[in-house]
Amino acid sequence: MNVEPSSSNDRIRRLGRLTLKELREILRDRRTIITLVLMPLLMYPLLSVAFNQFFVSQLNVVKTPRYKLGFDQEREGQYFASLLHGAGLQVINVGDEQAAAELDSDKPIVEMGFTPQLAEQLREYDIHVGIRFEPPGRAHLDPRHDLSIKVELLYRDDWISSREAAAYVEKYLSIANERFLDARLKVLHVTQPAAAIRVVRQRVEDRGATAGGVSITAIVPFILILMTVTGAVYPAIDLTAGERERGTLEVLVAAPIPRLGVLLAKYVAVLTVALLTAAANMLTMTVTILVGGFGKLLFGEAGISAGAIAAVFALLLLFAAFFSAVLLAVTSTARSFKEAQAYLIPLMLVALAPGVLSLMPDVELSGLLLVTPLANIVLLGRDLLKLQASASATAIVVASTLLYAGAAIGVAARVFGAESVLYSSQSGWSDLFRAPRESQNAPTITAATFCLAFMLPAYILLFNLLSQAGSDLVVQQISGVVMTVAVFGAIPLVACRLRRVRIGPAFHWPHHPIAVFAAALVLGLSFWVISYEAVQVIHHLRGATFDGKSLEALQEFAGKLRKLPLAFTLLTMALVPAFFEEWFFRGYLFPALHTKTTTATAIVVSALAFGLFHAINPSPLAPERVVSTTLVGLVLGWVRWRTGSVLPGMVLHGVNNALVLVPVFYEKQLAELGIGTLHTEHLPAAWIAGGAIAVCVAALVLFLSTSSENHETSSGVRG
Repeated sequence: MNVEPSSSNDRIRRLGRLTLKELREILRDRRTIITLVLMPLLMYPLLSVAFNQFFVSQLNVVKTPRYKLGFDQEREGQYFASLLHGAGLQVINVGDEQAAAELDSDKPIVEMGFTPQLAEQLREYDIHVGIRFEPPGRAHLDPRHDLSIKVELLYRDDWISSREAAAYVEKYLSIANERFLDARLKVLHVTQPAAAIRVVRQRVEDRGATAGGVSITAIVPFILILMTVTGAVYPAIDLTAGERERGTLEVLVAAPIPRLGVLLAKYVAVLTVALLTAAANMLTMTVTILVGGFGKLLFGEAGISAGAIAAVFALLLLFAAFFSAVLLAVTSTARSFKEAQAYLIPLMLVALAPGVLSLMPDVELSGLLLVTPLANIVLLGRDLLKLQASASATAIVVASTLLYAGAAIGVAARVFGAESVLYSSQSGWSDLFRAPRESQNAPTITAATFCLAFMLPAYILLFNLLSQAGSDLVVQQISGVVMTVAVFGAIPLVACRLRRVRIGPAFHWPHHPIAVFAAALVLGLSFWVISYEAVQVIHHLRGATFDGKSLEALQEFAGKLRKLPLAFTLLTMALVPAFFEEWFFRGYLFPALHTKTTTATAIVVSALAFGLFHAINPSPLAPERVVSTTLVGLVLGWVRWRTGSVLPGMVLHGVNNALVLVPVFYEKQLAELGIGTLHTEHLPAAWIAGGAIAVCVAALVLFLSTSSENHETSSGVRG
């Protein structure tokens, strides 16, 4: 029977009704209500009680606190005791219980001892505050003479008693400062700094002295993510394996809705329940923290902010989008509810392992952890709550999780659409890895997303290994070539082989005149002027400045580079990266995007991916580099579309890279023209005007030299 195709609005309305139907069924189930409402209401009050008990035992809170101060030298300790005594605070020696009994019981007891290793004593919890003097050994209390010293208070931010002791001592130092200044001002005709004592509080980070300890701040996002996952598990099982066991899945697929539409409705339902669970847990945990007064204990003096809560919830949304698709992909292959549960047990163990490791206090969000699912979300959530998250780390975590989410949705679509999953008792994973019967002119968006999801962690892993290659610049350059070939060359090539994608269409040259190559060459020679000035504009807009160490490091690298042969440098840093980056971004990714999106979308998305990959390398000019490389990527994408080949783009890319490196070898000659080579000065106005004119002329020549049919037929994208 032939069914007339319905309109787009009808399909959307049916899809909406199906989504609401799935949501109603899930939200009516008492197991969902228990996970969504009852568990947060019961769990967090119990956690607050346990947390209070933890702090009572861990921090040894008593009615009268005792703070132990540590000094490098005995003379400084005696002077400090006299200073605080003048401010109204009595300091006793460690272990002097008789003196402690004579003190005011309403005030904390302050003891002092002497140790040559203040920081180490802090990490071992032997002292609460370490005190240093600058300059040492020159302190006095005579108001007839000038006094200007610096007192460093070393404390631990993750130890509440240490923070309180530092604040307590600093308060009495302020009193002593004021009293000394009052006495000093009584002496006429003597200059005196307004601040006689400058106090600097310096945190001492824990570098593993508490082996087996846990980062309390990381527990909050970890619990939230764990509960979000828990909320999504039951709906994912019930809407796939559950319906298959009840025999309703075949009926649902037979409805006049595309199979992917059915999957989308189930995905939205699972994601919605996961987000409702996350919101309920977020709200309950926030109320518990505020009511219990744990804000300052967990997150320092600033406490917990609304912005941090919103940022963490955005991370939960991101992670829920990824994990909901993973759950649907796994549960779609199960024949029954119990079988799906058996599949999810190892999945949960594998997923939670990196999250548990991220709870260690000395784990930083860097290296491969930036792209490790769950661990990167937990660590970024921890840093956001402590207001310590960096922009580059946040961008990498968000980008990698989005890639994983896209890849997981692609897997779920392929598994759910497999006939063996819907109509037979056999597993559908074989359909996921089965190659197409016919060769393809371009990869699919799903395949490209998979490829990017593999490339990003591989790039970061190899980059970290490259940083350990030693100080020999030749070895570093060769290692960089190997990394570029492996990431941008080998991984896309393997992906093409697995999915039977023909490589020829991407490199096909449709017999254009030599003017196209000439135009690409001129674009490469001139567009660097625009990208260079874009760096300057962004640099000034964000008010960034080079510190001495950054400039020194850049100059040192430029000096090492000048010792290498120019040809070797151009080959390893300009030509090889240009070839293999074009191989992937315009030869593989661009046609994958162009199969399902508009030309403008394909150009912009491939350019953004090109720019973001160049932001992974740490650099003081990382934001500027993203902008400049994205601009170059837009031009390269346009050239790829007009010519139908990556060859002109490789010429443009290689020349542009070379013009970034060549000035390093001719720094003196450029300096005589008033041009710097460290991206700190604008180019002459004549250069900017000439470069802009050359770009326009070259683009016009390339446009006129390529036919409108070429980029539709010979690029391997259409038809």
